[in-house]
Amino acid sequence: MSTEADRTAGAAAPPEPNAGPLAGWWPVVAVALAVFMLLLQATVVSVALPAIHRDLGGDQTTLQWVVDGYALTLAALQLIGGSAGDRFGHRTVFVTGVTLFAVASLASGLAPTTGALVGAVAVQGAGGALMFATTLALIARYYPGPSRGTAFAIRGTVAGVAAAAGPLLGGAITTGLGWRWIFFLNLPIAAVTVVLAAVSLRHEARPDRGQRLDLGGAAALSAALVLLVLALLRGNDAGWDSAQVLLLFAGAVVGLVAFVLVEHRHPAPLLDLALFRRRRFTGAQVAALAAQGSLFPLYVYLSLWFQGPLGYSALQTGLRFLLITAPILLVGALVGTLMDRFGVARLVAAGLVVLGAGLLLLCRLGPTTGWTALVPGFLVVGVGVGLTLPPLGALAVSVVEPSRVGMASGVNNTFQQIGFSTGIAGYGAVFAHQLGAAHGGPDGYVTGLDRLFLIAGTVALLGALLTALLSRGTRR
Repeated sequence: MSTEADRTAGAAAPPEPNAGPLAGWWPVVAVALAVFMLLLQATVVSVALPAIHRDLGGDQTTLQWVVDGYALTLAALQLIGGSAGDRFGHRTVFVTGVTLFAVASLASGLAPTTGALVGAVAVQGAGGALMFATTLALIARYYPGPSRGTAFAIRGTVAGVAAAAGPLLGGAITTGLGWRWIFFLNLPIAAVTVVLAAVSLRHEARPDRGQRLDLGGAAALSAALVLLVLALLRGNDAGWDSAQVLLLFAGAVVGLVAFVLVEHRHPAPLLDLALFRRRRFTGAQVAALAAQGSLFPLYVYLSLWFQGPLGYSALQTGLRFLLITAPILLVGALVGTLMDRFGVARLVAAGLVVLGAGLLLLCRLGPTTGWTALVPGFLVVGVGVGLTLPPLGALAVSVVEPSRVGMASGVNNTFQQIGFSTGIAGYGAVFAHQLGAAHGGPDGYVTGLDRLFLIAGTVALLGALLTALLSRGTRR
């Protein structure tokens, strides 16, 4: 017996009448390529940061902005991307996002300074937001009934593999070709994606075309996120009780309140706040926040440990992360069947439990232990990611009507990227504190990572609990 959410997802739309000449599985291939490219970028840079530092300079905070500049715009513009897709057509917004992402990738690879690189990756994140916010909507549009679960599983597995394989590919590219090529190699992928979208997707009807976009809401949310990340980045240096940091936190709260007020009054808001009255919709956002806010920010600080005190190259660092990637691939092959059998909500909650257990299993580092102590935890973490990410997208759009699929997609992706960007900044504050206490010695790295593993595991397990509570009452 299926859940109410699964029945809604399966019956939300009839077969797409406007599919292009390569309809079938080609639309999901275009979506998967886009998801692979933009989520790979989120983690591929992590192992390249030491090389970027050697080439362009910059302190730890500036280097964090190379990652956070991308993640912040990716988070802040997801809602406007989803809203634009609902109004102007998901295909149009998707292709526009891929094109902007490619142009910004070229600018990132050519950046002469760290500041120019941060600006370019911020634009790259904007392009990523436009295409990412429409991917779930495109799947929901083109794949009704049983094929939808398979399409969501493909997208989610590709997302998990891309995020986990980023350090390996980043290490190989940085070692073999140089860090600039982690941006240049996006260009051929983007070109193939645009061609596939052009021949397999068609323009859809745009009933909301005349409505104006909620730019005020987008500005308020962007300001809130930037101020929050700035507060987390400045806390250690300026003092957590300093006037500067307290004002930044206060500004973030004001921005969030302003966003809620704008959404409440706007005739066509980026986010219909009434959606949060649906428990499963709220549970999907909690799961997104926990999944992305627990594991993936750790890549930055694990990479610093591997390439710092342990002395590994970027490629050697990436190879060690393969222990997370391999289980994602293996589990991903089974996820479609598991979604049909257990339902998406239960599978997401179970995946977060496994992810949290794996992260807590990583808390085994000591002054004399090496990286091999992390192997069991890495394997369990990979299984958890493989169980969590594929059904997460299906859960996000399964309880909304077809006209709101773009909005639901944008909301879920926004929560994922908020988890990622605030996780990098928050974990950075903890990690920097431990390094400072140890005067930059190896013990500081080990102690800092152990603290991060504990925090990340707790975040994942709390996310699992809340997701299960908010999704209770669904039946198999």
